[in-house]
Amino acid sequence: MKKNFISSLRKPNLLQRIWERVLSYFFIKQWVLLIAKGVKNESPSWKNFTPLIPPSDRLWADPFVWVYEGNYFIFYEELFYSSNRGHIACLTLDSQLNYIDNCIVLERPYHLSYPFLFEYQGQLYMIPETEGNQTVELYCCTCFPSDWVFVKTLLADIKAVDATLLEAYGKWWLFANIREGKSSWDTLHLFYTDDLLSDQWTPHPGNPIVKDIRSARPAGRIFLRNGDFIRPSQDCSVRYGYAINFNRISVLTESNYAEIREWLLKPPVRKNILGTHTWNEAGGLTTIDAFIRKSRFYSPR
Repeated sequence: MKKNFISSLRKPNLLQRIWERVLSYFFIKQWVLLIAKGVKNESPSWKNFTPLIPPSDRLWADPFVWVYEGNYFIFYEELFYSSNRGHIACLTLDSQLNYIDNCIVLERPYHLSYPFLFEYQGQLYMIPETEGNQTVELYCCTCFPSDWVFVKTLLADIKAVDATLLEAYGKWWLFANIREGKSSWDTLHLFYTDDLLSDQWTPHPGNPIVKDIRSARPAGRIFLRNGDFIRPSQDCSVRYGYAINFNRISVLTESNYAEIREWLLKPPVRKNILGTHTWNEAGGLTTIDAFIRKSRFYSPR
């Protein structure tokens, strides 16, 4: 019996699972938002970020920030654990990061997350994740920030997550992970078109252009740094949403794609932060999310 007991302790991750079970009686895990001003994306420090903690019955994740009339508007996924279906909400802060408002801006009978925001011909658009409807959908803002109307389906009959647009080299490029089997973490696909509102998005011949659980899944808006496009992506090798890569796109054509990881944002050592998987910035404000462990007895003020 003693031999069997010792053998059981050697099973992969058994002690870790026991420890996690003990911790679960005293702590909960939750996705939260963090904000910071004046952070350099190539050398971010966790100590510069201020956490925004939701009530214990929900998570906040996938923040995208927009600046309007001097205020910051953070669009994000809000998910109540009771329904397990996300919607898009918007948190409004003034220029000094004081709270103004928080409201739901888009709901559907299926899960929504990752509210990718962009401007086109003077109009604000959103592509939320709509994998639950097996589509990639485009919405237009008719009254900022709360009113959004459906424009069209960009891609249909597809299990795509975290669709991320880039306008470059005379084309629109759409990056998204495609669920293959049970996983949506490790295969990045690319589509392109000359016209954003086209019904014809051409799959890139190199698809999947990235096949790596450490770097495939998008983690925010692609941005310019020193003339190069930087694509944030998730590292899910340790757990879902463990860390954020910053990948320099070195080749982007209709026939070829290549990228090189330049730097990485990992959870801090010996902290209650277990992971992070979204990075966005606008108007000097950086917004990220974090998977944290917090006391069951904690409640935000």
